[in-house]
Formats: sequence, structure tokens, C-alpha cells
Amino acid sequence: MGGAEARPAGPATLFIANIAWDFVWQRHQTLASRFARDGPVVFCEVPGIRRVGWRDAPRLLARLRVLRRGGGEDPGEPPPAGVRLARPFVLPATNALACAFNARSLARFLARDPGLRAGVDLVVNYSPARTALQLLDRVPHRRLLYDCTDDWLAVRGIPAFLPGDERALLGRADLTTVPSRALEARKRPFARRLARVPHGVLPDRFEVGPRAPPPDGRLTLLYYGHLHAQHLDGAAVDALARARPGWRLVLAGPVRTPRRFPPNVALPGQVPHGRLRDLVAAADALLLPYAMNDYTAAVLPAKIYECLATGRPIVASPLPELAADFAAHLVFAAEPGAWPAAVEAALRADSAAARAARIALARANTWESRYEQIRALLAETGPAPARAGRPSVP
Repeated sequence: MGGAEARPAGPATLFIANIAWDFVWQRHQTLASRFARDGPVVFCEVPGIRRVGWRDAPRLLARLRVLRRGGGEDPGEPPPAGVRLARPFVLPATNALACAFNARSLARFLARDPGLRAGVDLVVNYSPARTALQLLDRVPHRRLLYDCTDDWLAVRGIPAFLPGDERALLGRADLTTVPSRALEARKRPFARRLARVPHGVLPDRFEVGPRAPPPDGRLTLLYYGHLHAQHLDGAAVDALARARPGWRLVLAGPVRTPRRFPPNVALPGQVPHGRLRDLVAAADALLLPYAMNDYTAAVLPAKIYECLATGRPIVASPLPELAADFAAHLVFAAEPGAWPAAVEAALRADSAAARAARIALARANTWESRYEQIRALLAETGPAPARAGRPSVP
């Protein structure tokens, strides 16, 4: 990138991520790993946008331990060659005092990092948080990509200034990418340039052989991902587990909900992305029990092509993006009480042809193809002079 211009002395790409590298593997880590094949990448972790409360104390303490040690408790999948993790000591940017503290902390952080201080070719930013804007103001860069994966303005508990900050970010980014039609409609009016780039899949991690139906009818059903009250339809999980007590429901992922599930619901915690295949191989069907709200109305599940790649039957909440593009491959359950029958219908309708169609759709939507699409979109922006942003936030 950058045409015939000389590259800066620092890393080629800075990722400003709203998740930790060792959190649930998703778009952030996948694209950072691919950009690292073309040049060095710094993966800089900043806190999320939601106001914190007493319930967040264990999570914040765990984060402090990570910062002190310089690594996570369970790194899952270590960064590949070419990716360097950066973890500045910053607070959730939810009020003026925290933002002022973060400004001073980032200045000290960059003083110790001459590579970032020298500048980068590209910033790939995932966060509209003011901390991300403060970093953009301080790190010289030639291009800015805002990879907007969710409608952050629909998250409960965001600070009052976030809508204005995100609008400024959309106007500042050379390119904004979104995975869903709803996000495209919501963000396009404010973006300089916007393109829809859905999620992808690493097929080799998810393709498993067919599974024979259990002779005793005791099914194993799998959901993996973030177990958060705003994402997960806990009522649907409860209804399914109670209606079929002989079935086993496995919800794999970090738990961010106080809900107590029935005893036939297993919570193994976060499983490294590279080991999800073991859970898939033991499952008869996959679940996507998303809550239906304004936030999820703009969601294209990051795992949809992964689920398709397994070949397993899939039962899902009728999110708009899923209903628009995947109705031929999923069975939908619109109400909590509909989930048991939907699972049984999905298993009855399954066939070798249906499995092959799901796998073929996944293979046509790999992360390699998404990465090439993003590279092509960035190339169309043309070279830009290095800029350090406009100090516009405290």
C-alpha cells in the first residue's frame, strides 16, 4: 500500500481492536493474521464502549492481571509471526475523567513505542470509543479503515457522547466496511465511503464427517460464542432444555449473563478456535439462539459460515440477515416454545444433499476471499499523505 511513496519506519498496519486477542476468535484476529503476511501488524487492545458496573469487577480484575503479566490466562491461539500485541493501560472511555486519564496514558504508551510513533500505512479500527479516536489523533497514518462489525449505538449502557464520536469516525475514515445490510443502511448516510463485506470462514477448522443419529435419541446441541444477555436468547435455551430434558445443550464461550440454566445445559467456557472442531464433531445440530432486538437486527452472526462449513443442521432465530440470505439452509424458531420442534424438523429434513449444499456455500465464502476484497477496496482509495489526525478529543 502507499504506491511508490516511502513506507513509514513503523509497522505497516495498526489494528485498534475492541476485544483482546485471546477473546473469542472472530473477524479482528482473522484479518490481522492475514495482513501480517504482507507486513508487520500491531494489534492494540482497547476497552469496549459499555459503562461498567459492579458486575464487571471480576472481568476488570482479570484484565488488570493480563496487563501486569503481559499475557492472557488462556491465550487460546497465539498471535502468528508478524503480529505484535499492544495493551495500553486505559480505562473504558465512558466519562470525561476516564477520557482525560486515557489521553495521558496513551501519550506515555506511545512514548515507549517508537514504531507506532513513527506511523503506519494503515489503521484498521474496530471501535468508535473515544480511546480509539485518541489513538488515531496520535499515530500518523495514510489510510483509515473503520471495520464496523455491529451497531454500537444500539448497545445498552453506552456513553451519551458515543453517537457523535462514531459519526465523526465515519466521516474521517477513508473506507468503512460493514457485514450486514442493516448496518449498511444505518451507517451509509454518515460515511465517506462504505462497502458491505460479510464475515467469512476458515473451512478447514470446521469441516467434520457426518454424524449418525444417537440410537437412544439423546441429542447433543451446540452453540458457541459470546454468552451475553443482549445477544443470547436465554428464554429459548431454557425452553428447549426443559422441553427435552434428555437432550444435552452445550453453550461454549465466555459467560456474561447472570442467568442460571437448566441442569442439562453444559457451560464449558471459552474454547480456543482451533479446538471447536471437537465440539462440533460431538454435536447433532448447531444452534443460533439470538435475542431479537434493535442490536441484533443489524447482526450477521460472525459464525454463520463456520456453522455451514460443519455440514450439521442449523436452527436459528430469524434475524433479518439470516432470513434474507440463508433461509434455504436453516430452520428458524421465532418463539422460545418453537425450538424443540424446530430442532426435530431440522434433523428430519437433513440429507447428504443438504449437507453438501451447506458446505459448498461455506467454501464459497472464505476469509481469504474477504481479505482480497478488502485489499481491493483499499487499493481503490489511492495513496494518501501520512497524517496524524486532528487532535479533537481530550
